[in-house]
Amino acid sequence: MDQIGWEFPSTNGGKEDGLNDSGISYFQANPIKSLTREVIQDSLDARVSVEKPAIVKFVNKHLYKQEIPGIDGLNKIFELATKSYEGVSNETYDFFKKGYKALQKETISVLAIRDYNTTGLTKVGKTKNSHFHRLTKTTGDTAKTGTSNGSYGIGKHAPFAASIFRTMLYATLNSESENNKGFQGVIKIASFDRGEEYPTQGTGFYGIKGGFRPLTDLSGLHPFFTRESGDYGTDKFILGFEGNNNWMNTVIEETVSNYMWAIINGSLEVLVEKTIINKETLEKVVEQIKEFNPKSSCLEFYLTLTSQEATIKLFDYPTEDGQIETMKLFLLSGGDFNNRVSFIRGTGMKIYEKGHFRTPITFAGSLIVEGKNLNEVVRKMEPPTHDDWEPGLYKKNPKYAKDLKKSLYKWLNEKVREITPKVEQDSLEIPGLANILPSLNQEEEPTQEIDTNFNDEKIESIVIVTNSMIKRERKQRPKLLREPRPTRPPNPKPEPKDKTTKAKISTLRAFCLDGEQGQYRLVINPVRSGEALIEVNLVGESVTENAKIYGAILDQTGEYIGVNGNVLGPVNLSSDVKTTITLTLDNVTRYSLEVVSI
Repeated sequence: MDQIGWEFPSTNGGKEDGLNDSGISYFQANPIKSLTREVIQDSLDARVSVEKPAIVKFVNKHLYKQEIPGIDGLNKIFELATKSYEGVSNETYDFFKKGYKALQKETISVLAIRDYNTTGLTKVGKTKNSHFHRLTKTTGDTAKTGTSNGSYGIGKHAPFAASIFRTMLYATLNSESENNKGFQGVIKIASFDRGEEYPTQGTGFYGIKGGFRPLTDLSGLHPFFTRESGDYGTDKFILGFEGNNNWMNTVIEETVSNYMWAIINGSLEVLVEKTIINKETLEKVVEQIKEFNPKSSCLEFYLTLTSQEATIKLFDYPTEDGQIETMKLFLLSGGDFNNRVSFIRGTGMKIYEKGHFRTPITFAGSLIVEGKNLNEVVRKMEPPTHDDWEPGLYKKNPKYAKDLKKSLYKWLNEKVREITPKVEQDSLEIPGLANILPSLNQEEEPTQEIDTNFNDEKIESIVIVTNSMIKRERKQRPKLLREPRPTRPPNPKPEPKDKTTKAKISTLRAFCLDGEQGQYRLVINPVRSGEALIEVNLVGESVTENAKIYGAILDQTGEYIGVNGNVLGPVNLSSDVKTTITLTLDNVTRYSLEVVSI
């Protein structure tokens, strides 16, 4: 009879996994935001019919431990791992100790994310062309094409970041004639000693131990983890869900912000506990978001897509085979808008927002890629973070991708200028200068006495900001409002391996992608090929200190880069080939970054 429970492959003397070796650390800065975006895109990609929306439900429930499959085995894992790291690694030991303590409680928090009107995960128990296998067993692999949302297979790590145990349970029911049900647990932690010759690998599985196979007979599971016959779809359970009191607001805002067009066109419906988000309720939900987050941009982008006053423009562009396909732009001026255009792929998922428009008016815009071939191109231009279109990532024809983006940006600037009112005067009125400089008209003499009594209306201040390339003197960080984390002994800076060429870098820049998630991008322009180590520091108004990096991804390949304290690398660079790296820091306060090659 098959044994059922948790099982880990052995390292057999090979590579051991650290706690931060997997892609989970990349999403650690803001796990609720990240998992919302990632799980919804999976459900949209699995939508059965264009006639019905994909439905995604978020439900949080506290279950008694005995209702959770494999809970005793999970408790044993954390007990052994805690002992394994005692006195060895503070961070890893604290993780296992915290998890073991949580497992002693009577109930465990579980966030269930269920989708409906979807295909479910196909070919349960198979490895070839199996969606179930890809979700539970593969890393960095995806078979998505065309208008599908994902490209790198990295987003599946996001829900693990919201689990105190870094543990997920997956269940599915599909319409296939055989093996249409499946259930498997996946845990991603550090390798640990279980008393055998070699330690475990970091990824373990719950199911049939022999071959790490999924369960296909779900009759012994608690009803919370199963579905009714014919109710096809996939369930993702975050075991030990770490959600704060505002987790529902975060999920609601991220859903609307990232999938507004999918909701408006009827492709998507989302339920967050009792809050229903669909095309009928969207206006009410947007108003709700504005109440709990007045700075949200959801309202302005909603208005661009729904207001009768919005201007609609079409951008026609030839595909690589000479066909003409279209992108549709919605522009709306006025209000307290932020002069940004939201870029949306055909599936309805927002990729990023473009700003830096030179215009005296305020406006908002939404750009939707409608053509199938253009969607395929821009999808392959996206880095793993899905927050930009980078022509160099379209390996098939990077010149075409570069020309497409350049032409699109030029066209956008022209369309924004078209909605700018014509200026009928050459004068510019600046508050505070009226009593300092004379105002002349045709009847006045060209020379007048200047009124020096302007105390009632004056310019409050002028601030000159310098940006020096000279390294600042390192100072201790001022006392924070929150308690700082315990400091760790500094790690020695790694050195490139012997007999390797050190890369020579001409420029090295950093800028903020998303301050709320602690995400930054490094842009490296090397002039000599080789390896490089990159040191990252935080620069405040009067302080410079080492950055603490959660994760780093090489955008061109989606590979994870080694991190040692505040040092990345070694990174392999090629002469005259621009390289970009996306960083996630543990501190979500927006800083300037100082980056240097060492």
